[in-house]
Amino acid sequence: MRSVISAHFWLVALVLAAAAVVSRPAAADDRQDCLHGSKDVAEATIAACTRAIESGNHDDQGLSSLYHARGYTWFWTSLADRDDRALNDYNEAIRLEPNAVSSLLNRSRLYNQRRDYDRAIADVNRAFEGGLSDYGKRVGYGERGQAYQAKGDNDRAIVDYTNSLRLDADNYATLTLRGNAYFAKGELDRAIADYDHVIALYPKYAAGYYNRCVGYSRKGDLDRVVADCSQAIALYPQYRDAYYYRGHAYQAQGDLDRAIADYDQMIALNPDDSDAHCGRASAYLSRGDVRRAIADFGLGPVLLWLATLALLAVIGWLCSRTGVYARRLPCGQTMIEVCEQQVVDMQQRNAALERIALALEKHAAG
Repeated sequence: MRSVISAHFWLVALVLAAAAVVSRPAAADDRQDCLHGSKDVAEATIAACTRAIESGNHDDQGLSSLYHARGYTWFWTSLADRDDRALNDYNEAIRLEPNAVSSLLNRSRLYNQRRDYDRAIADVNRAFEGGLSDYGKRVGYGERGQAYQAKGDNDRAIVDYTNSLRLDADNYATLTLRGNAYFAKGELDRAIADYDHVIALYPKYAAGYYNRCVGYSRKGDLDRVVADCSQAIALYPQYRDAYYYRGHAYQAQGDLDRAIADYDQMIALNPDDSDAHCGRASAYLSRGDVRRAIADFGLGPVLLWLATLALLAVIGWLCSRTGVYARRLPCGQTMIEVCEQQVVDMQQRNAALERIALALEKHAAG
């Protein structure tokens, strides 16, 4: 009997020992699978992270790294609440390890996406205080620069972007952002220089040409606007904004047919594009095609414009009839001179006014 009990005892002990041997590598494997997961096995990685977190086998720093790993793995999923899940994991990672600089930088990116710019800046500042590699500094400068730029502080944004570019001079995303900040400040030559650099790095990057075309548009260099917008469209035929700027450039150059063709392309992309309809209506009106202008504008804006012209006509007529000089205006013109100029302008618009009136009558009749 004793031998049977003894044999049974040793059998149980062996089973328990075997289970312990198996469980230890399994726990270790979960940690490794969590920390070294990939996008292709995102779900398995998250499951491994969760098991490792819930195992109770890891201290604060080790546990923080597991939360961080699961935090960025959520982005490899298509879950609707993946940002919230990631933010919760980064919060926990930072709670466990206040100097978890990678989690701080990743959380700053989430805060930027949520337009919580003050928190994004605070997280980057903490990350710098905790110590960053050159790569981490580049990321930190970029995230903080975007937060400053979104807050309208372009000067600080440019400083951060410039520091980031000192660590990676050919980062096209940071060059584009700094160019945009220079553009916002009105420093167009510097903005264009950054866009030049982007285009030199990536000649097939449509947005680089588009950004430069906008810079040239602000400078009034219409030929270069047309050239850059055309290149952007050649690389990406559905580039709505490139058609818009090129259409305006053509219109300013007096090439109304090409301007209308670009507005047509915008409307083909989106039939309800109000900017395209307005631009095309203006081009039609300049060409004297009142009926089509009305079709794009709609009756309301045309009637308002017509009423404005009529009012100016009355004022001009009164000024020309009275001949009474008013006090001189700050610009050096007398009131009668202003009125006389209005009369000249109205004489130039008379033909268009008559056509609009006729078109309105026909439109109202049927």
